[in-house]
Amino acid sequence: MRYTFFSFCYDDVLSFRANVVRNSYITKYGKDKFIDGSIWEDAKTKSPTKIKELIDNSGIKNTSVTAVLIGDHTANRRWINYEIVKSFEQGNGILGIYINRIKDKTGHITHKGLNPLDRLALHVSDDGKTISFYELKDGKWRQFYDLPTINNKKSNTLFFEDGWFNSDFGKTFRFSELFQTYCWVNDNGYNNISQWIEEAAEQAGR
Repeated sequence: MRYTFFSFCYDDVLSFRANVVRNSYITKYGKDKFIDGSIWEDAKTKSPTKIKELIDNSGIKNTSVTAVLIGDHTANRRWINYEIVKSFEQGNGILGIYINRIKDKTGHITHKGLNPLDRLALHVSDDGKTISFYELKDGKWRQFYDLPTINNKKSNTLFFEDGWFNSDFGKTFRFSELFQTYCWVNDNGYNNISQWIEEAAEQAGR
């Protein structure tokens, strides 16, 4: 089983929805295969530089897949977006999992939140040398401040090449166009998460 990083909003820990995924994963595959970002998402007293260091060095480092747990307020969170973009730079497989239909501590489900993968985009430069990242904020696409540009290289999650009949150079893609999203309840996440993670890793060549 792949070493997997789980990215989620800390509110979904309090509602217990994220815990359902975390606990089922640990039960089936062991705690050593599991890392998550709840510490730095709730680390209000830490500086942005320190939070980035935690994500880079204690979070996604040495993992091969990043799974984004999508709840009510996951989209537009600064550090969740950073975890996703940094995961792309590192070369992790990426997937999203809706958790809104998981019952909370009071037995209730909630509405389907916005998908952060739909609100992040990447643009391949015209010469294919660089990839720039953008986030949708206040109805406008803005360059992602925390990691605006990286080199287009084979160690990224996806490597964009200039094909004979088709080229991705100069094109823009939402992350949701490139990576799969599932529903934990409707798509039977308890039994299928290992397959989802494996497919994400294979897409990234991990």
